[in-house]
Amino acid sequence: MFYQAESELGLNFLKTLPAHNESLVFSPISIALVLSLVHAGARGNSKKQIEDTLLNKAVCNNCQFINHFSGIAKNLKKGINGVEVNMANRLYLRQGSTAKRQFLASIIQNYGAEARALDFRTFDAVQKINGYVKTATKGKVDRIINNQDSIKNSKGLLINALSFKAAWEEGFPISSAFLPFELNSFQSKAMDSIKDFTVRGYSTDEYFRVLTLKFKDPRYQFSIFLPKQKHGLNEALKKLDNRRFENLLNTVKSTHLLVEIPKFNIDRRLSLKNSLKAIGITEIFSDFADLSGITDDAKISEGIHKATFQINEAGTSSGFAKPAEYNPVRTSGQPIEFKANHPFLFTVTYMNQSIFMGVFRG
Repeated sequence: MFYQAESELGLNFLKTLPAHNESLVFSPISIALVLSLVHAGARGNSKKQIEDTLLNKAVCNNCQFINHFSGIAKNLKKGINGVEVNMANRLYLRQGSTAKRQFLASIIQNYGAEARALDFRTFDAVQKINGYVKTATKGKVDRIINNQDSIKNSKGLLINALSFKAAWEEGFPISSAFLPFELNSFQSKAMDSIKDFTVRGYSTDEYFRVLTLKFKDPRYQFSIFLPKQKHGLNEALKKLDNRRFENLLNTVKSTHLLVEIPKFNIDRRLSLKNSLKAIGITEIFSDFADLSGITDDAKISEGIHKATFQINEAGTSSGFAKPAEYNPVRTSGQPIEFKANHPFLFTVTYMNQSIFMGVFRG
């Protein structure tokens, strides 16, 4: 019912991040799910802000909210043909707090998640949080807290990470091709790339050309939004609202393409607090927060999110030892060239819901 919600959240979240010359990646769905844990115990305006932000002010009741996000949490874990999604979503409370039974029962039943109490002043807290994240993501995210000083004064922490592993439906040949990637108008560097000419998904509009590649579970797709203006990513992103985003994905057609895209690996840790406040979730981080459904005195100081993302001939994740099966479909005529040789937006979607969203700048 709210299938566009995660993409809307992702685009809004992206616009809060500084537009430096750095690549980044985050998971809109995973962020939405960790906020769903707070929603289960929030009351009043604290609860309403989460609903309005995650569902773009769509009218819903509590059951509809839970059904939507619990459905996502459960369906993502049902990948087929080797697609694997693992999430670490947990609320950590300051030692001495005991979460209410109804809250614990709700988040376990609906989201398969937990709330734990920790003494944030100890180094042991860092080890426990990092250990949980590493186990939950099967080793793909092994460190989300860098040092004990960053959490020692915390009243409560939202911890959030996601790993994704999938092979292409139609693989790419192994090659030693190099792509001259233009970092800006003055600088470029040679990057390892994957290259092929065959039939792939393609769409276009006034500002973007979009390449879409399916994984072996075709409900999952990887898309590159390449600005038509070579060094105009920041300006193009200002034009990319959810309507344009959905239209570009919904108008993808099988097209004969000459594809060349860089291989890349991004590992990024983000603070959630400032970005969430910028898009409307302010009260849960304030002294006015009503989280009485969690504990009588629950407070949240910060949220920490980490995502890693890799693209190669095989698909995503460093977990692959060999490429997916390569059976190119050839057609006659001149192919359209899709060469991702300047900064672009990329996404991984599950039935058009954004699992990953990021920017690659070389």
